[in-house]
Amino acid sequence: MTKIEFFKHSLSKINISSLKNIIKSNIITSGNYGIEVEKKLCKFFQSKHALLTNSWTNGAIATLLALNIKKGDEVIVPAMTFVATANVVEIVGAKPVFVDCDPDTLLIDNEKILKAINKKTKAIFVVHLYGNMFNVKKLKNSLRAKKLKVTIIEDAAHSFESKFDGKNVGTYSDVSIFSFYATKNITCAEGGAIITNNKKLYNLINQTRSHGLSKNFTQRFYSKNYSHWDMNILGTKANLPDILASFLPNQIDNIYQNLEKRKKAYFFYKTKLNNQNIKFQKIDKRCLSALHLFPIQVKSGIRDNLLNYLNKNNIGCTVNYKAVTELNYYKKKYNLKSSSFKNSIIWGKGTISLPFYPNIKRADQIYVIKKLKEGLKKYD
Repeated sequence: MTKIEFFKHSLSKINISSLKNIIKSNIITSGNYGIEVEKKLCKFFQSKHALLTNSWTNGAIATLLALNIKKGDEVIVPAMTFVATANVVEIVGAKPVFVDCDPDTLLIDNEKILKAINKKTKAIFVVHLYGNMFNVKKLKNSLRAKKLKVTIIEDAAHSFESKFDGKNVGTYSDVSIFSFYATKNITCAEGGAIITNNKKLYNLINQTRSHGLSKNFTQRFYSKNYSHWDMNILGTKANLPDILASFLPNQIDNIYQNLEKRKKAYFFYKTKLNNQNIKFQKIDKRCLSALHLFPIQVKSGIRDNLLNYLNKNNIGCTVNYKAVTELNYYKKKYNLKSSSFKNSIIWGKGTISLPFYPNIKRADQIYVIKKLKEGLKKYD
């Protein structure tokens, strides 16, 4: 049998005419086309400002630099997330402070966030894991009630099209960061975006994503009247080339059409697997999830055997994710105790992500379900 891939991108249409125009213009890096895509993002999210980046990671670094987060500062990070969420904090010299997840939603625990805040806390990363949205409004109100001034950063790598109470990502936070990596619901192979309603922060990130320079590429090379540029803040290299930006508009236009396909595939899996000895992520009824992945949890003692069994049967599966606090670098550096992150560790030891994408064939899903049940019977 042909292998059932873990993911497939949705790049069915590429705007070839735009790509040709970009190449003809000679501005194949960040230019006017990217600015138009940023305007499209503002309209989609009803946000005042948007910036394209060459990855979630570099976008997050540019954001932390713009917020002047540095050595001696602390940033709260979920224990259950991809390692990049913690890495960017380390890279700017600050300390990631890990907080366990809720055992059912797998999202960072609101009450534990509040207990982790101290005088050194400068920001909180909330991750909308697998597309399931964290209640940012509740956290914002909690901070306000306690008179705590801490920046809320949404890690929206999984949740471009998600909504909570009908509101888009970015409605209540200070800044939101997206990923357009190869496996994401919207992709340009490598890329990302940042949205914010804070003009001052936007202006700073616009500099920190381009080495901290006061003038961008087009201003420096294509302005009618040359003006000298300066550097007033430390930056990184995080801008997205127009060539890659050209992959995005059609996908943005079709995002909810693809979400409907995801819903059908999601509920087919869930219905057929509902009576098995597995656990699903709980999604709040107020949340429209992007359904980025289809993760399940099985007994930790059988997970690896089951994963290998599925792969041997030509089913592409993987692990998203193990607890960051169990990774050697962080566990050793900060002497982290497993007892503080039980929920994240339990999920990480038992999770498997099944093949899942808008155009997955029903016959392929049936085969995955069949082999998963066989594996559960064999190893459980």
